[in-house]
Amino acid sequence: MPRTTGAGRAEAEFDREAAGYDRTASRTMPGYDELHQTLLWGIPFSPTRTFRVLELGIGTGTLSTRLLGRYPHAELTGVDLSRRMIALCRTKTRRYRDRVTLLQADLSDFPTDAPYDAVVSSLAIHHLADSAKWALFRKVRKALAPGGYFGDADDHLPEDPVFDSRFGQVAQELVGSTQPAALQRVWHEHERFDHPCTLSDELVHLGRAGFAHVDVPWRFFGQAVVWAYK
Repeated sequence: MPRTTGAGRAEAEFDREAAGYDRTASRTMPGYDELHQTLLWGIPFSPTRTFRVLELGIGTGTLSTRLLGRYPHAELTGVDLSRRMIALCRTKTRRYRDRVTLLQADLSDFPTDAPYDAVVSSLAIHHLADSAKWALFRKVRKALAPGGYFGDADDHLPEDPVFDSRFGQVAQELVGSTQPAALQRVWHEHERFDHPCTLSDELVHLGRAGFAHVDVPWRFFGQAVVWAYK
């Protein structure tokens, strides 16, 4: 699949980070587990129901594994830019392989041959420029069946930039005094590929995309989980 030069650089960076991603994420994000749990709580279906779910930015498969375990009849299509991330996800989800399809592609290049009942994304959409985010929201809504769920757990800019440095200081305290240098290194590496928006901007554009119900059930400093229903 052809990609722009910028996407190619991002793919190479995420390939490089893949092996250590789980360890880094758990150490540098104090709310990492709660973020994923809240995202799954937004799925409005019983575990006994069969439904189609699309995951945008599967990473190493942390969310995929939890989702497939919680919903034993869910059929998952996962998309990610990184070949190595996909390989790790495939290993994690091996026990569910009959219900999983993994594709290497940009986030917006997901298949639309049939409607999805749910679309979820964790810590991925902030890699897109704002115009691409808003276009993705419109495409996701169009791809959802009536009553479908879109759950986005992601990084956001503070509404007031004064709080940005304070958030960073608190995060360093939470991950431990022995790791601030490592935390800063992770953040600076990702700044080359990150384009977070404010939470208020995301909510506005989800409404403009046509989602009938949008709310924020969880927020922890710069991270938030958004539930949106068609």
